Amino acid sequence: MVIQSSNYLIILFLRSIPIQPVERNPRFTNPLAGSTSPYLRQHAHNPVFWYPWGSQALERARVESKPILLSIGYSTCYWCHVMEREVFENLSIASLMNRHFINIKIDREEHPELDEIYMVARQLMTHEGGWPNNVFLTPDLKPFYAGGTYAADESYGKPAFPRLLEWLNHAWTAQESDVRKTADKITEAMQPYLVFSPSLTLPREEAGEGKESPLSPQGGGLGRGQAQQLFALMKEHHDGRSGGFFQAPKFPHECYLSFLLGFYEHTQTIEALDMITRSLQKMAAGGIYDHVACGFHRYAVDKEWYVPHFEKMLYNQAQLARVYTDAARLTGNEYFADIAKSILDFVSGPFTDGNGAFYAAFDAETDGVEGAYYAWTAEELQEVLTPEEVRFFTVFYALADIPKFPGHKHTDGQAIIARKPLDLAAREQNMPYVQLAAMTGQVMNKLLTVRNKRKAPHLDDKIIVSWNGLMIDAFAHAGKIFGKPEYVARARKAADFLLEHAIDNEGSLKRIVVGGRAQIDAMLEDYAFLIKGLITLWRAGSEDNLLDAAKSLAVRAEELFADNAGGYFAAQASQYLLMRIKNGEDSATPNANAVMLHNLLDLFEITKDGAYRDKAQALANYFLNGQTRALVEWATMTHAAMRLEPSPFPSPYKGEGKRSEAELGEGVADNAVTLTAALFPADAKPGDHCELIVTLEIKDGWHINAHRVNAPFLIPTQIEVQGKGVELLDVLYPEGLRKNGAEGESLLVYEGLVNVTARLKLAKNSKHRPPIKAMIRFQPCHGATCHKVRDVSLTV
Repeated sequence: MVIQSSNYLIILFLRSIPIQPVERNPRFTNPLAGSTSPYLRQHAHNPVFWYPWGSQALERARVESKPILLSIGYSTCYWCHVMEREVFENLSIASLMNRHFINIKIDREEHPELDEIYMVARQLMTHEGGWPNNVFLTPDLKPFYAGGTYAADESYGKPAFPRLLEWLNHAWTAQESDVRKTADKITEAMQPYLVFSPSLTLPREEAGEGKESPLSPQGGGLGRGQAQQLFALMKEHHDGRSGGFFQAPKFPHECYLSFLLGFYEHTQTIEALDMITRSLQKMAAGGIYDHVACGFHRYAVDKEWYVPHFEKMLYNQAQLARVYTDAARLTGNEYFADIAKSILDFVSGPFTDGNGAFYAAFDAETDGVEGAYYAWTAEELQEVLTPEEVRFFTVFYALADIPKFPGHKHTDGQAIIARKPLDLAAREQNMPYVQLAAMTGQVMNKLLTVRNKRKAPHLDDKIIVSWNGLMIDAFAHAGKIFGKPEYVARARKAADFLLEHAIDNEGSLKRIVVGGRAQIDAMLEDYAFLIKGLITLWRAGSEDNLLDAAKSLAVRAEELFADNAGGYFAAQASQYLLMRIKNGEDSATPNANAVMLHNLLDLFEITKDGAYRDKAQALANYFLNGQTRALVEWATMTHAAMRLEPSPFPSPYKGEGKRSEAELGEGVADNAVTLTAALFPADAKPGDHCELIVTLEIKDGWHINAHRVNAPFLIPTQIEVQGKGVELLDVLYPEGLRKNGAEGESLLVYEGLVNVTARLKLAKNSKHRPPIKAMIRFQPCHGATCHKVRDVSLTV
């Protein structure tokens, strides 16, 4: 038995094994019944004798020399539910599993270290990933076979699960030594992907389209050069039409966007801001954004962001709220600010526990039908909305078809999408954005009232410390940026709950709080993300006890996870871990080592204690060790390392005072256009005719709208002249250049050096030439990003 054959050459053999008939099973109870995990409880009455992860199951496998079936998922995973219904509720299949294997169920959100270890194993064996992840292990925890969703028959392009079980049992009993050799080879191959070594360089496959966490060896170089390479790589993968990165299915890739925000602030590279704004506009317009109740679904199944996979995860809400907040801060775009606030307001409702902490996730399905809670038919909309509201909806919104998938119960409705981002739509309709946003809110609130009467999806009510840390960070940061103390208060309440309930008497953090019970030793990410949230919360309010808590947790993280060779391990040492992970790659959440690097730099900036900077420098040197190959999975690490080098531009991390709403977006485009004015002749006297020439020097890559525009929503460049005793005779504007806009429309713009001439006559009844004041209005734009309208006054 060899690695290459483990998932492919057995299909003909499997087809020769008869399938047991499907039987409907009565209720059973297995050892998962006592679990606090919603995912494990979902399987507590399967006829499969599931164990939770722990010594009881692992010792039994060792004593009985039986292989382990490790099945990893989470409570809001649609395909996990499908496999449970089709496979794990089947008495015949359960009998095979119970007879031949030690069966262990794992909630990946409780044990992310196990999820990562055995996902890497599956990716190496099958070149694909996802959940559920079903991995077969030797009793010493080494993987020898892996796959995803299986059925009782040969659905989903995979062998029937009972035949697979029979074959694997045969392989184990007849060829155990070969199986163990295969497991040894796979385990050896996994090592470099999970345990970083500064001296190791491996060949890497290109990141696959739509893979949320592509497998990639480590590499990178320290500083701005690495960041420039990473930016160039992101430009290659960026979808210039629909925003985001790669093709379908399309994930938000928040870590990429956060890197681009940091890269823009560090270098003022306007292309980075264009990629951010295009992506955020398209996501907010697509079905991945819940236009009715707000918040984002986990990913879209298409490249246009139209149709989501409907589950909602806390970590998406936290990261996207932070990204939209910073995009609003940089651009002054009210639309981005509204999206950020809408996410936070949504989380403040059904995602928030009565004690102030935040729940984990909402399911994608209702009664086995994915999207049933969120989808609408045209007939339903006509029943709920007035004819005027239907016309409004038709102008600004549409319904997108939800594709059918094999084994997937199809909902009758469609997904709501916006035809265009609302800020662009308002400009097209020549109406203030705030007016359109208010009208949209009225319509969506009517739909929400009706939708709230539907059966809601399942809520996973685990309180995961790491995800709560991200959410605390998002609330505190937005509260500071938008001047909303209620957001800061929300963050403080969640932080107080965790500091009281998730830390034991020895000062160690736990990972999960359910029903008031804290359990499972925290991972590095729990420490790192909570420290991050506490630092941001301190910056929003400067309460010393928060900073003290962050520093204490940093000390404890050093004790538990620091490796003398460099870097931090992802989890505490355990006899039941195949290996201790230590790497610098992002996944659906930022890499914990990279977040610790950010934290150390934050603590240095706040306390001026050089020990923090020394640790930060050592951590960056360890992971970004002079190799030059950029990897998109290292976005957060590269982002953090940029901060070790001085930037000629103000750092967003420095300065602990509150930032007012009036400061949003100021400065981002102030230098895009330089204006000067001169009078000809310069010695014009009262009674003379003269010309005031205003020169606009527009930076490369930027443009402003011409005076003559070809759409009513565009802001034209205009000049007015004021002055006592000054008569304006005419203004001569140059012809605009034709340019394609973000939505494919043709625009008339000015680029480069532009002169506008105002012809004047000075009044005779004055002893001296009066001061002449020119008022110039224009809107600086770069690519798809248009910034605030500028009103500039010049006096000659």
